[in-house]
Amino acid sequence: MKRSFKIVPVGSGDGGSVYTIQFDGESQSESEFDKFLKNKLVREERGAFERLVSRLGAMTNEYGFKEEQFKEKEGKKKDYVVALSEGVLRLYCLRVENALLIIGNGGVKRTRTYQQDSHLKSSVEDLQMVHKCVMHRIFSGGIHVDHITGELRGSLNFL
Repeated sequence: MKRSFKIVPVGSGDGGSVYTIQFDGESQSESEFDKFLKNKLVREERGAFERLVSRLGAMTNEYGFKEEQFKEKEGKKKDYVVALSEGVLRLYCLRVENALLIIGNGGVKRTRTYQQDSHLKSSVEDLQMVHKCVMHRIFSGGIHVDHITGELRGSLNFL
């Protein structure tokens, strides 16, 4: 099932630009990244949470979003879903290129695979759907990616 969503900026730095997803019908201030940051189980993993947020900040401000900084690809080979992991925490993202990251949701992984946890599986499936929509729009010229800054220009609303 395709859901309406928009891509909203989170921040940018010398390493690139970070965006997140906001699904239609949800609070204007409640993005997928916000949900991750507010998740009680995620916040209980205090040390891992702080390290993960710090790594994300360092990537944005300095290093960019290089493939080796993420856990192996999640999802399918043809999509860009990756996991930023720290201990049992997983933050699922679309690593579009070294300067562009679109953050989804995630949580605490206590199962062998993400597919065994309904919340984590849903987070990955949402990103797979977003990946298809965003890449279609990039290839059709509706969105332009600045390959140096990672900035997205164009229509970021997907209805």
